[in-house]
Amino acid sequence: MAIIHQIRRKYATKAEETVADLLYGSGVKTEEEMETVIKRKAAEISIAMAILHGGEWRVQIDHEEPFVYITRRLQGTRKSDAKRD
Repeated sequence: MAIIHQIRRKYATKAEETVADLLYGSGVKTEEEMETVIKRKAAEISIAMAILHGGEWRVQIDHEEPFVYITRRLQGTRKSDAKRD
């Protein structure tokens, strides 16, 4: 049998391989650790936006409807009663 036929792919797609590389590089082992990484990265982005553009920035993370929302708080509006992540 030729060598080419003996090679087995570790991942079904290139996307799966990329995700696995990212997870391995981040050192994340559990889903809870991944959520912490997401919160930290979103906070870093909101801080960078505040430095670059000024103002207060709000982060909203929803894992059930997967999205991360980072927006500037409008002046003169009261803060939301929504649960913070």
